[in-house]
Amino acid sequence: MHVLKNTIVAAVAVGAAVFFNACAGSSEAKDSNNPRNESFVDAALGESAEVKEAKVQHRENDKQAMLETMFRNFMAAIREDTPAEVLYSMLTDSSEYWLDTLENHARVYKPEDLDTCQFYEVYSILLYRLYEREHLWQVPEDRMLWLYLSKAGVIHNFTKLDLGPLKIKNDRGSIGLAKSPEVPIMIFEWDDSAWKLDLTETVPLITKGVEATAVKKSWSNKKLALYWLDREYHLQYSRLDDSLCEPIGF
Repeated sequence: MHVLKNTIVAAVAVGAAVFFNACAGSSEAKDSNNPRNESFVDAALGESAEVKEAKVQHRENDKQAMLETMFRNFMAAIREDTPAEVLYSMLTDSSEYWLDTLENHARVYKPEDLDTCQFYEVYSILLYRLYEREHLWQVPEDRMLWLYLSKAGVIHNFTKLDLGPLKIKNDRGSIGLAKSPEVPIMIFEWDDSAWKLDLTETVPLITKGVEATAVKKSWSNKKLALYWLDREYHLQYSRLDDSLCEPIGF
């Protein structure tokens, strides 16, 4: 009898041990804080990271394709007589504001006011006044926009150079010359769902080489702007001098 009782107790004890060990094992499998279960956690996180990385890469590829499409459309637009509203739609808001402000300055700025401007601003103002004086305008309004983005505009002439590949980094796109593709000369900004050209950052980049002349010769921005106008237009127009620094009387 005692033997039978001891056998039953031993069996129960073994069964209980097996049961509790099984429960403990189940708990450990579910417990992500248990060091023995780190491999499961790592696997789960690793899969999530891979999916996230894939989504990011897909989004970057889409943005790259959209930038290349935008640039093709932009290049086509500045080679044709494209309406102002279409050209403005390809520019950042800050670019449009800058063009409007610069056109107003071209109408009213006096020589002392030009001393407060950057070279590319002085050059734009003097070129605007040359067009006004020589009656060269082909549009009744949005003239500074036309000066930059028409078929004979500043940007169009510049993009005749050999350009490198378009590059993007987050919400910023750029393009450089083919001979130095890592040095950006045109800047694009991602605007919610589309790429826009940022003239306020692009124009200083494309005139940087010219400005180096002023530094070497210790010239003012006005003198450099007049020098550059004379280089470009001396065979076509006269009085490329300080007279352009005065408002013409629009």
